[in-house]
Amino acid sequence: MTRRERREQERARRARRPAPQPTRPRRTLYVAAGVVIVVAALIAGGRALGIFGPPPAPADPLLAAKYDVAGATIGTHEADEGNAHVPVGQKVTYKTDPPTSGSHWDQAGVAPVSWGVKDTTQPNEAIVHNLEHGGIVVFYKDLSAGDLSSLSALVREVAQNGYPKMVLEPYPLKDPGIHIALSAWRWSLKLPAYDDVQIVKFVKAHYEGPDAPEPQTP
Repeated sequence: MTRRERREQERARRARRPAPQPTRPRRTLYVAAGVVIVVAALIAGGRALGIFGPPPAPADPLLAAKYDVAGATIGTHEADEGNAHVPVGQKVTYKTDPPTSGSHWDQAGVAPVSWGVKDTTQPNEAIVHNLEHGGIVVFYKDLSAGDLSSLSALVREVAQNGYPKMVLEPYPLKDPGIHIALSAWRWSLKLPAYDDVQIVKFVKAHYEGPDAPEPQTP
């Protein structure tokens, strides 16, 4: 066999070899993406458990440090005006404005009033019964739309986070420099403007306090 014939034979043999199979970049890409997703999920789960970072903030916003009442006296301790029941419709004169204790109505559906945000002023003789049960009443006068929105949202938030016995109502406060007042049984707090810290501290300090004659589940 000549050299030329051998070269021709070698070319023919090479031509008969199977072509190399193409790579599959898509499969590789899918595998890599799956690995990334799994790793990301593991990291997220670890962070949620506090393994790779600080744990999430407490769900209760009232646990923030600015609302801590430890060692503090919040509000003014008022004189005890008693807690006698009087017939519905009878007017009572109270020594504090707004009232913090005293005689009051006692009739289901009338007094105490239902808890929550009110659009109108409630009778003093009715809301004093709310105070007797350990609740907090928040009164306001001449607030801007923004402050009233903030106050309403705060009262609802407080009520949803462990302090359901809350009433918010407009009220003709006599002191022209006071726009928000809070009452618990024998405790009061008066504010010239919206102050979420003082409001929350008062609630935490006096909600179902030891002075309330008849604290009960709402």
